[in-house]
Amino acid sequence: MPPLLATLQLFALALAAGALAAAAVADLRFYQIPNRHAVAVALAFALFALGAGLHEALSGLAIGAAVFALGAILFAKSWLGGGDVKLLAAVALWTPPPLLAGFALATSLAGAGLSIAMLTPLRRCLPPPPAALAHERGLRQPVPFALAITAGGLFILLKRLTG
Repeated sequence: MPPLLATLQLFALALAAGALAAAAVADLRFYQIPNRHAVAVALAFALFALGAGLHEALSGLAIGAAVFALGAILFAKSWLGGGDVKLLAAVALWTPPPLLAGFALATSLAGAGLSIAMLTPLRRCLPPPPAALAHERGLRQPVPFALAITAGGLFILLKRLTG
């Protein structure tokens, strides 16, 4: 691979990692994931795909679309927030088929750990959820699931970096 494409791919990986970290922080602070973070992850994939080839790009688009469709169903049932669905779909773009199970496992384990932590007094360290969010979904304490998505996403990005 030419050095310019390799540098572009490293930049894309760093951009995606930074956007994931920013999404996690935003969700922790405000219980919302701004669209710009999911868009940055998706655009970083577009940069990465320039050097990865057409098959890689089409595979990412197919997996991203499937994850978005599944996420839309979970959103309709109020099991996931809209920001979570968009961020999951953006990370899924980066996930090649052989790593899909690993991404799901890393995200699920991080989500389970986060949910268990939310049942402890540790949740008092988080800001209270906005009143509108709590009443809208009937939740006493929403879970900032972007943390779990970020864990799964960083797993994927690390696998991409190390090959």
